[in-house]
Amino acid sequence: MIISLAWRNVWRNKTRSSAVILALTVGLFGALFIASMSNGMVDKWIKSTIENEISDIQIHHAEYLIMEELELTMDVEELESVLENNDHVKSFTSRIKTEAMAMTANNSAQVAIYGIDPFIEKTVTEVHNLMIEGQYLETESRFKPIIISERLAEKLKVKLKSKIIFTLADKTGNMVYENFKVSGIFDTNSSMFDDRNVFVRKKDLQNILKLANGQVHEMAIRVTDQDVLASTVNVLQHTFTKYKTEDWKEINPTISMSGSLMQMFNFILVGIVLIALIFGIINTMLMVILERTKEIGMLRSLGMRKSKIAQMITLETIFLCLVGGILGNLLALVSIEYFGLVGMHFESFKEGMEQFGMSAIVYPTLDYSFYAIITGMVVCTAIFSSIFPIIRAFKLNPALAIRD
Repeated sequence: MIISLAWRNVWRNKTRSSAVILALTVGLFGALFIASMSNGMVDKWIKSTIENEISDIQIHHAEYLIMEELELTMDVEELESVLENNDHVKSFTSRIKTEAMAMTANNSAQVAIYGIDPFIEKTVTEVHNLMIEGQYLETESRFKPIIISERLAEKLKVKLKSKIIFTLADKTGNMVYENFKVSGIFDTNSSMFDDRNVFVRKKDLQNILKLANGQVHEMAIRVTDQDVLASTVNVLQHTFTKYKTEDWKEINPTISMSGSLMQMFNFILVGIVLIALIFGIINTMLMVILERTKEIGMLRSLGMRKSKIAQMITLETIFLCLVGGILGNLLALVSIEYFGLVGMHFESFKEGMEQFGMSAIVYPTLDYSFYAIITGMVVCTAIFSSIFPIIRAFKLNPALAIRD
């Protein structure tokens, strides 16, 4: 009886109830959609960083990350023999890396040169899919080919088939000057990565640096699933004790921390919206109590216990909030699912977003569990909002209430 009575009471004043429901719906929809956009930006950032830059796991010589000296190499055959037999390893590729000065007639830039196996690299990173001009490094050429980013090409004022002179030191410490011809130009939507990294064939860089066959500086690995990432890192670290094995969270702790902070931000955002709505809900329920003073006094006179009246007011508040909360969740769900497929374009903010490694196209996303948590928060908000109206109802004198 209390439940049905509370539900009918919600709709006794349809205009007032609708106003509260509309406020809840719009407030939750706005908070959830903003949260989904933030999630989408960070998720895309993490995904593109892993796919285009650092992969899931990297292995280096234990001292290479500190000193980055050319002689701090690893035996590629030793690494490959273990990785090929690990069921959690999806793909892997070895790289040679060195610092160099890129020079043209118009400008110069400090860059990191990666010597890669083009065909194998395609199984680990997605740079080959981000080519906007020219070709990847698979094509054989009598010139030493190189692929650079669009941003670096603009800085050096070069185009396809232009030559770039690189100044670098070989393994013995002697300075070397080498010409490379631009065979392709890529764009990863990360200005920090694009400004600094270029790719050449591993065999070309190996000869220039005078490194022995089978010696590499970096092994990049993709795993079958993120759930096995930590265990795979532990296994590899125990296997290769003289090397350093790190996952993407250790390599770039900024993006890992950003994901955790974004989850906290989402709950804080929704919490602020609900706190703001509490005052409106309390005010509405206090007005309900004042309007039904005589009714509540009559119920008290007929023997209804205070606990029953408290239940009735609490249920009214919960029903009122749940209707708004469910509508807000449904509206947000439909909008997020739609824009999660088509994306939201922020071309006017592209340059600024790329400075942080983020794409100008955002695909909103929100875990379904988040909707359930928000619904629980709405119920808690309703219960809290009902406290003051209940206290007000308890203070009513039944005899005076009926007489008034």
